[in-house]
Amino acid sequence: MPSSQFQKQVSKAIDVILRGLRENCVHKPSRASKGGSFGRGTDLRGGCDAELVIFLNCFKDYKDQGARRGQILEEIRAQLESWWQDRVPSLSLKFPEQSTPGALQLQLASADLESRVDVSLLPAFDAIGQLRAGAKPEPGVYSSLLDSGSRGGEHAACFAELRRNFVNTRPTKLKNLILLVKHWYRQVAAQNKGAQRAGASLPPAYALELLTIFAWEQGCGEDRFSMAQGLRTVLGLAQQHRQLCVYWTVNYSFEDPALRTHLLGQLRNPRPLVLDPADPTWNVGQGSWELLAQEAAALGTQPCLMSREGTPVQPWDVMPALLCQTPASDLDKFITEFLQPNRHFLEQVNKAVDTICSFLRDNCFRNSPIKVLKVVKGGSSAKGTALRGRSDADLVVFLSCFSQFTEQGNMRAEIISEIRAQLEACQQEREFEVKFEISKWENPRVLSFSLTSQTMLDQSVDFDVLPAFDALGQLVLDSRPSPQVYVDLIHSYSNAGEYSPCFTELQRNFISSRPTKLKSLIRLVKHWYQQCNKMPKGRGSLPPQHGLELLTVYAWEQGGCDCQFSMAEGFRTVLELVRQYRQLCVYWTVNYDNENETVRDFLKLQLQKPRPIILDPADPTGNLGPNARWDLLAKEAVACMSAPCCMGRDGSPIQPWPVKVRDLWGSRGALGGGAMWAGEGHVCSQRGRAQSWPRVCPRPPCPVCPWVSASPGRSGLTNVFYNPPQAAV
Repeated sequence: MPSSQFQKQVSKAIDVILRGLRENCVHKPSRASKGGSFGRGTDLRGGCDAELVIFLNCFKDYKDQGARRGQILEEIRAQLESWWQDRVPSLSLKFPEQSTPGALQLQLASADLESRVDVSLLPAFDAIGQLRAGAKPEPGVYSSLLDSGSRGGEHAACFAELRRNFVNTRPTKLKNLILLVKHWYRQVAAQNKGAQRAGASLPPAYALELLTIFAWEQGCGEDRFSMAQGLRTVLGLAQQHRQLCVYWTVNYSFEDPALRTHLLGQLRNPRPLVLDPADPTWNVGQGSWELLAQEAAALGTQPCLMSREGTPVQPWDVMPALLCQTPASDLDKFITEFLQPNRHFLEQVNKAVDTICSFLRDNCFRNSPIKVLKVVKGGSSAKGTALRGRSDADLVVFLSCFSQFTEQGNMRAEIISEIRAQLEACQQEREFEVKFEISKWENPRVLSFSLTSQTMLDQSVDFDVLPAFDALGQLVLDSRPSPQVYVDLIHSYSNAGEYSPCFTELQRNFISSRPTKLKSLIRLVKHWYQQCNKMPKGRGSLPPQHGLELLTVYAWEQGGCDCQFSMAEGFRTVLELVRQYRQLCVYWTVNYDNENETVRDFLKLQLQKPRPIILDPADPTGNLGPNARWDLLAKEAVACMSAPCCMGRDGSPIQPWPVKVRDLWGSRGALGGGAMWAGEGHVCSQRGRAQSWPRVCPRPPCPVCPWVSASPGRSGLTNVFYNPPQAAV
């Protein structure tokens, strides 16, 4: 932290300089702005930088500055040398060797406090005028900047106030984290002096300030946080400098066509890209990051980033680029670089899970009539849609003591206790390439453990171990369960999806059999969903993630089932479906259909419920649509549609696949089998004597059935998109 006494002295000196310029200079400033780290409140003890931007009326546009700046600076220097004469007795004023074109460099130093500040005095064109607090500049300000043909950041001084305000509004503790990062940066820069003389200059300290704000915004956003976690996160981003793409749209955005073209061009430039939030032409991330990355890795092993137990402090969950700020053409690359799990870690996890499953089968209930029939891995790891970082999975243990669905609640505490004991024994007896940790939190319904990489801090899988009734038995590949399984389920359940773990194999197979690129699209949608889930929601929770997975599969099936599709088009289609959630009714008949009367009547009731409806293809009781804040997800989807990830190279919107959401087609293949036909009516739920249910009613609305419409399905897929009237059926 800098000396408060020295800060007061510098503030007084700057005020004296400004007063002298107004009184004595030929070119009197209309107003001035204090910038640099001193103006932003991120100045370090001992030495810091300050910008004193004086806005002159003699500059009528950006180009005026270059033609007249040299003469004006000479006049200002002459004036300062003539009348300073210890105006602030505690500070000396010196003019070092001038190395920055377009600026007058001077130094204010206090011998008593052993501190100095390097001041850059910059005459500038008043491009934005006197802005109200929180107001954005007019888009024409930036259009004129782009039209001026200036080099990147050449007129950064014109936007000093915006730069200062961007940082000044931040919490005190975040500014302290910035000081910590800049202190580390200063130490690295001191080691780099020889390299700098050879031309390998580091990026400016201001780039590290912006990177610290980005890390805090994306990973924390709270006034109170762990300083070690924050520092670890910034150092991690510095090590990923080749992938950095950081920018804000608080002052400029994609709405103006000229700015949109410019920003899309910036996004096509090589990384790192760290755009100044005040000046879209200035990439402050330019420079040699290699030494910073090397020193960041070294600092990560030091005590300042270790816990009391000697384990590394975990960083915040922050990626070096944001999905919505990524160009549509780079989405495949985004998935590969940031979302695909580490292959070596996955191999270690799969090996560990196989060991655990075998141990549970061989050792659980050895002195009991209870037998472990099978252990099935579910969740994203089993489906092949796991995200890099911390993902979730299930281990479902099917036991012989359960002979029906309703018995799963019996003996649950004893069974969980036995499985815990065997997991602890497995942990002691077997060697694992990953860290195996059993949760200390005891839940009578579930047992949790995690597998974590020994070398990669951000790689882990959290498992839930679930005891379940073996309703399906030994499944034959591509076969469907007996209808009696679903009859028993319908008679047994009381809550939607209550016995979903019993159908883990079907849920897994439904996704795992899909093409690799579709799984990549699912990863992208899940990542977007998880970013939405971090945002404040108020009352209620977002829809379950599994519902978004199914919606992605549906979008792909309806979009043509092409294995080589445009990732941006697929993503845009899912967002469009989320936006139209009030009409969604999606289900599949790959595992259950209308052939059994009990199942048929149950499905009929399910489809009469308010939209959105997304039925689990393995469990018809599992409706993933209701009782969730789809409105919040839809709002985020609309915002994302206008972001670069949904824009073409020319700034035009990416078009979604032609997935029909209001289609008056009846599909006999949906619930009745056989061919499909079209009709002017809707799908009727009343059974005819000569025809199997459903059939197409010629004159909607039908008085005896819900008013729905089903679109032609593929592979047993049915989607229904009309809200039914509140009529008794």
